[in-house]
Amino acid sequence: MTDWTTHAEAYKARIAAQIPAEWRLSPETLANLPLNVTRLPEDSGLLSDREKEIKTLDATSLAAAIAARTYSAVEVAKTYAKAAAISSQATHSVMDFFPDEAAARAQWLDDELARTGKPVGPLHGVPISVKDMIGLAGRARTCGSLTGALDPALQPSEDSVIVDALRRAGAVFYVKTTNPQAIMHLETNSFLGETLNPWNTRLTPGGSSGGESSLIAGGGSVLGIGTDIGGSIRNPCSNCGLFGFKPTAARIPKQGNVGGMPGQETIIGAVGPMAVSARDCELFVSSILAAEPWKRDPTMVGMPWRPEAARFSNGGERPRIGVMWDDGVVVPQPPMRRALSAAVDKLKAAGYDVVDFTPYRTAESWEILRQLYFTDGGAYVRGQAAKTGEPILPLTEWIMAGAKDNTATEVMALNRARDAFRLDWWRYFAEQKVDLILTPAYPGPAPVLGTSKYWAYTALFNILDMPGAVFPTGLYVDPQNPADKADVEGARPWLSEEDKLNAERYDAETFVGAPLALQIVGARWEDEMVVKALYGISDVVRA
Repeated sequence: MTDWTTHAEAYKARIAAQIPAEWRLSPETLANLPLNVTRLPEDSGLLSDREKEIKTLDATSLAAAIAARTYSAVEVAKTYAKAAAISSQATHSVMDFFPDEAAARAQWLDDELARTGKPVGPLHGVPISVKDMIGLAGRARTCGSLTGALDPALQPSEDSVIVDALRRAGAVFYVKTTNPQAIMHLETNSFLGETLNPWNTRLTPGGSSGGESSLIAGGGSVLGIGTDIGGSIRNPCSNCGLFGFKPTAARIPKQGNVGGMPGQETIIGAVGPMAVSARDCELFVSSILAAEPWKRDPTMVGMPWRPEAARFSNGGERPRIGVMWDDGVVVPQPPMRRALSAAVDKLKAAGYDVVDFTPYRTAESWEILRQLYFTDGGAYVRGQAAKTGEPILPLTEWIMAGAKDNTATEVMALNRARDAFRLDWWRYFAEQKVDLILTPAYPGPAPVLGTSKYWAYTALFNILDMPGAVFPTGLYVDPQNPADKADVEGARPWLSEEDKLNAERYDAETFVGAPLALQIVGARWEDEMVVKALYGISDVVRA
C-alpha cells in the first residue's frame, strides 16, 4: 500500500496547482504574514481598485449591483476567485478551486441579463462558496477523509438539491472549502492539514464548516453553504466574526450531501448560510425555498419562507430575550463575558425586555449527544481511515471517546432518552415566557488550534432542533482591556472540571484581535422569527 502521506501530498499539490500563477503569493510574502490576514487580498497588490470596491458589498448589494449592470457577473466572479486564491494560501481553506467553470457560468448569466433585461433570480451573479460535503456536480468531495478523496463513488455526478436551488436563483460556484476528519470537529483539520483563522492564525476558524468561515473572514467569499449537527455553522461564524443561521433541520434540503457518518439518523444536521450580513442569511434561505426543494427532497417539510409569520409573543416589534450567562457547566472566558454584558446593556437601553434565563440540564444533553453521534462506536470513521492508513486525529479520538457499538435495542433506548429530554426542555423553555435565548456560541473567542473540546453551547440546540443565529458584536479580544484578563485560580469557584480547563486555556495576548460573537436561539419551527430578531438585535448590539 502506498503510504497515506504520498496521497495526501499529491492531493494538496493538485489544489495548489489550481491557482493561476499570477495569483500566487511569493515565498517571501508567505513567510512574513501578519497574525491578522483578513485584509490579505486587498493588501496583496493583486486586486484592482474596482475589485476592492466589489468586495465592500454584501451579497444582497452585489445581486442588486449586477442586476443594475453596475458590475458584470464575470468581473464579480473573477474578483472572488482571485480573492479566494490569495486568502487560501495563508489559511488553507480551499479543497477544490474552479475559476474557469465560474467564469463560464458568469458569462452565461451576463448574456441572459442582456438578452432578457432581467436577472434569472435573486442571486443572479452572486459567488457562493461550498463546504466539501455538499454535492456539487463534477467537483471533489472528500468528507474530510483521504479514503473519500480517493473514492470515485463519492464524487457527485449531479448537484445536491440545495446547490440546484441556488443555481436556479442565479448563483455562481467557484470554490469548495475544507471540513475536518469525520466532519466532527469544532475545528477544521484533516489529511489536508489545519485551516487557520484569518483574524489570528494561532487560532482555529472553528468547524466543521471552518473552511467556509476562514474563507469568508479572509475576504475570499461573500456567502457560503455550511452545515450544523453540533454547532458547525454557529461555532465557525462565532470564531470568525460572521453572521450565520442554523435553521430547524427539516427546513432546508440535505439530499445529495454526504455526512461523516452516513446512515446516522439519531441526530439530524441542518444546512444554512454563513454570511457577512443578517439580510444575506435571509436572502439565502428565501431563495432556496422559493424553488420548492421539498419536491425533490422528501425529508424536508414543505414550508415556504414566511416572513409575515414572524411574530413576537408581546405583539410588538421587539422579542422578549432570556440571557443565558453561562450554560451551568462552563463559564465563558472574560472577553466573551464582556461582549455579552455590553450587548445586554445596549438592548435594555434600546427598550428590549431582557431577563435572565437559567440553564437547564446541559451536562445531560451532552452525554446523550455523544452516544447519538456515534451509535456504532466510531467503527465507520475508523474503518474509513484504515483503508489508507490515515491516522485518527486527536480531536476525532476525543469526540468518539466513550462511544460504544450499540445494539438496535440500545439505539432505541438512546432515542427514547433523546425524545424525553427534548420534551422536558421544550416545556421548560415555554415556561420561561421568552421568545429567544441570547448566549455565546462558544465559551470564549476562537480557541487555539487543537483545543476545541467544549460543544454544549451550540450542541444543546441540535439535540433540541431549535433554530439559532450568530452575529458579530463588533468587539474583539483586547489585552489592554482589564476586563479581558484571564481568570486566575481562586478568582471564582469552578463549575466543573471543564470550566477550569476552559479558563486555563485563555490568555489575552494569545487571543489578541479575536472577534467576539453571540447567538440567539428560538423555538423549533420559528425560523422566520429568529431571522427577524437577528436584524434588530445585531443592529443594536453593533451600533
